This record gives sequence, C-alpha cells and structure tokens, in this order.
Amino acid sequence: MNAARGFVGQMERELEPFVTQVATGPFVESVFAGEFPLDGIRFVHTNHYHLLMNDMANLNLYVAKARSEEEMLFFHFMAAEEKNHIEALYYLTDALEIDRQRLTTSEPHAACLVRTNYFSRLAQYGTAGEIAVAILLNFPVWAAGAKREASGLREHYGLGNAVPGTDARDTDILDRFATATEGFTESALKIIERDLATPGSEERLAQAARWSVEYEAMVWDSYYDEGARVAGGAS
Repeated sequence: MNAARGFVGQMERELEPFVTQVATGPFVESVFAGEFPLDGIRFVHTNHYHLLMNDMANLNLYVAKARSEEEMLFFHFMAAEEKNHIEALYYLTDALEIDRQRLTTSEPHAACLVRTNYFSRLAQYGTAGEIAVAILLNFPVWAAGAKREASGLREHYGLGNAVPGTDARDTDILDRFATATEGFTESALKIIERDLATPGSEERLAQAARWSVEYEAMVWDSYYDEGARVAGGAS
C-alpha cells in the first residue's frame, strides 16, 4: 500500500491549513474562551443531529455500492461507528437541555449541511476510493475543532459530566471520537490503493479529499455566523 500511503501523506500535508483554520476559527475560539452564547451552541448541535442523520443515509448508499468484501466491511464498520456517534450526540444534547422530540422535528440550516451534502454526491457518483479518502482526510479537520470545543464546554459551560448508567461523558462525541480513524485507516488505504491503480484516478481522489475538507471548514464558519445570529449575537 505504498502508493496509497504516499498519496494520503501528501494530501495531509497539503490540507493541514484547514485543520488549523477550524481549530483556531471564530466558533472554536469563542467556545474555548467561554464567550459564545449557549443558545448558539444549541443551534450548532441541533444541526449536528441533522448532519449525522444525513451521514447515516449516505452510508446506506456506500454499503449498497460496495463491490468487494473489503469495501463492504469498511462501510459496515463506518455505519456501526455512526450509530455510536448518534448515541453520543444525544448525551451532549441532553446536557445542553435540548429536548429530544424538538431535536428530531427541528429544521436544519442549509449552510451547516454543505459537507454532508457533498458526501451525498460522492455516494451517488464517487468511487469507493474517493469516498474512503474523503472520509479519511476530512476527519482530522473535524476532530481538531471538536476537541477544542469540548475543552471549552468543560471549562466554561459545565459540561464533561458522567452520563448516568453508562461509562460515557456528555462531551464524548467531541473528544473521544478523535481516535476513531485508528480502526479503519488500514482498510481505507487498501481501497484507495485499488483506485490509484486506475489511470487518471489520482486527481479525482485529490479533489474528493480537498472538497471534503473545504466544505468542512465552511460548516464551522457557519456555526459561528449562524449560531451567533440565532442567539442574538456573540458576546
């Protein structure tokens, strides 16, 4: 898998600025400092729910288009992880006092869904390798912002508490899932390697990786702009 490792390493270096952009962006910095309105944080994680539900719908298509045992196992693994994400998100939204019924019947904000909507396009028209590299390169960007947000929620908003009856904490979706790629990196590389063997595929794979992180950064910018607007302005 030398070709895939080299390609992914190159893309990680190219896309590193997006990791920094999200981790030090206005939403994360404001939560980290305890200055972002609580209603704005509720807005963000209400939309987080809709993002996860769209990701789950995309995974149904990923599984359906898998053409080998490796691809099927990879996407089934991702679906199982996404189910864990939803359970963990409920712990966070409960801690933020977001009513579950209102959460599930709420309307998403379009600007917060641009990344997952791009993955819907990949689910329809992309190859397994394009999907795998987009997930793999997107995750560090999301995790960088999520970990710092979690630190701010614990420090300034009274979160980070144990969830009764579980071994979880209410911020686990933001900081415990930062190592989730450990379970699927090798499988993703095998799928990417297969795509790289097709002439002309490298640019398509690179574009999928770039767009996945560019859209992710747009979502985090929207968290600040729209969250502050909904809350009546950041303090």
